[in-house]
Amino acid sequence: MARETTPTNPIARFFKSDPHRELFDTLADTLDSAVLVLSGTEPRLITCNHQFLLMTGYARKDVETLSPSDLFTEVEGQAALEKILQHWDTPECLLNEVPIRTQSGELLWIDLQAFSVTPAHEVVLILARPSKERFSIEAIQRAEAERMSLLMEISDLALERGSSTLVEVLGRIKALLSASYTGIYQVDPSAPAYAIIGTLPIAFPEHVDDSVIGTLPRHSSWSIGQRPEHELERAARAAEVRHLRTTRIGDENAWVGLLVVCWEDELAEEEDIEKIMQVAANLCHAALHVGLLRTSTIASEVALNQVEDQLEHLYEGISDTLISVDAELNIIRANSALERLLGFPIVEVVNRPIQDILVGPEDVTVTLLDALGHRRESERSKLVLHHRQGNPLPVHLRAVPLEVAGEAQLLIILKDQSEQQAIEDQTESLAQRALLGEVTAIFAHEVRNPINNISTGVQLIASRLGQEHPQYEALDRIRTECTRLDQLMSDVLFFARPLELKMEEVNLSEMMERILARWSPRFQQSKVRCQPLLQQELPHASVDPRTFERVLVNLISNALEAMVDGGTISISVGMAGEGLRDQLELKVADTGPGIPADQIDRIFDPFFTTKKDGTGLGLAISRRIMTAHRGTIQVESFPDAGTVFTIRLPAAD
Repeated sequence: MARETTPTNPIARFFKSDPHRELFDTLADTLDSAVLVLSGTEPRLITCNHQFLLMTGYARKDVETLSPSDLFTEVEGQAALEKILQHWDTPECLLNEVPIRTQSGELLWIDLQAFSVTPAHEVVLILARPSKERFSIEAIQRAEAERMSLLMEISDLALERGSSTLVEVLGRIKALLSASYTGIYQVDPSAPAYAIIGTLPIAFPEHVDDSVIGTLPRHSSWSIGQRPEHELERAARAAEVRHLRTTRIGDENAWVGLLVVCWEDELAEEEDIEKIMQVAANLCHAALHVGLLRTSTIASEVALNQVEDQLEHLYEGISDTLISVDAELNIIRANSALERLLGFPIVEVVNRPIQDILVGPEDVTVTLLDALGHRRESERSKLVLHHRQGNPLPVHLRAVPLEVAGEAQLLIILKDQSEQQAIEDQTESLAQRALLGEVTAIFAHEVRNPINNISTGVQLIASRLGQEHPQYEALDRIRTECTRLDQLMSDVLFFARPLELKMEEVNLSEMMERILARWSPRFQQSKVRCQPLLQQELPHASVDPRTFERVLVNLISNALEAMVDGGTISISVGMAGEGLRDQLELKVADTGPGIPADQIDRIFDPFFTTKKDGTGLGLAISRRIMTAHRGTIQVESFPDAGTVFTIRLPAAD
């Protein structure tokens, strides 16, 4: 069987012959860790390096005479030694806080790492360090981790909530530097001074003049025993603190504050304080800057909300329909007038194409694209659009191009022209009616004279023939029709000619009493009972007695004609009810059959009548007269119960 010539571990070749011992010792002495070599087969120490000798206090010759049990004493040491020597299954072994006996007899706690050097585990190599070195490193790492954690907290507070967290930030800085007091002198916007924030000894001033901060370097330090140079150092001495450090906050162009830190005890790590304070000052500067930005942002948001509210009120306050569309002609917003004009609620039109809303016989897309593409206003008058329910209505369309946040938009203004169209139609109708009135007046005037001549001639022939003549009744009917035609011509002339009123202040109750006195025989003849209710102490009314009396007589006459079999006519004069201030009210009520519901809306129309011999102009003339008097005439009718006409007039000033 061939003998294995290649060692498992390169270090093993140093132990094959003594000439290699010197080379191993030289290499081991270059290591920072203590090196100890044990025999794996017998209880003896083979060698060690210089660092091990320094750590334990032994001389090299002493080590050669020691056994492992002389070093690894105590129960813990013996257990560790046993584990090292019996370490066959793993290539290395890590043990912490193993006690060994030093040359002075004291116990030294070490952390060791053991390696089996030869395949047969004949030699064990141990690398060792004092456990206190690991403790010190771990303490430094924990301190660094705490510092990083505090710096992260300070950064989060500064960037998330700004200057409102400065007190919390200062608390973290105090913990970060293991200080007794921390504070900031922040620039005061109302005065050329700096105001204190945080907790500093009472000896420190509440405000520091700008000239004091301006003389300080970027970083300054003072310790007890030194001569105080400025106000803050004098305050530190008065407060009996041992150390004072300050760092400016801001940059060379604008110093916005001063970070002040005080210690009552000695400083632990003075070399890092200046760097840490600079980082802390930068974070405080960021907090102040974020606070200013937040305040500015809030103020801008408030102003923007106010502008938006004002714009919304203006948008909604405009009676015309306003629609904003983007470059694709999709609706961005609209005011509530759109629903009144076309019947579309605002929530249903946003983001919809304008073509879906502005629907009509003519396509408006060309007009809108022309305004949008050429950046010029476009207008269309009397454009017909369809309401959501299908009703057509005329509108005036105006398209105004806009640019909002660099994007092209279009403001569409729709003005309802229905009322204007109605006014134009009414004006045209009135013009035609005026022309017709003039023609009618001329016609009535020209026809009236021949009718009178015919009536006079018929009466003359009838008187000569006598009542016994067979043609007398025919002549009498002709005379009656001539009289009716004459009355019709009189009414037409009165209706067609402009009213010429001669206003007088009269007592309506007294006027009505005079009229009723004249009509009393007619009431008795028609078997009608009159019930007047006339208040005497009333304000006078300004009326034209001649035309106003015609209105009253017409109403009384109509009431009598409605009560063919007799009845009751009630006439009242008084003040109108609540809500009709300074209005006089006159009512004429009868107990006739009433006016049919399908006719009551037409009784004031010219030439509408239900009477066999009526002209259809009586109530039309009455309404015209009341309108000229700045009054009203209204009607209420109750089937089989009667009709009530109500006249209201303003009282005289």
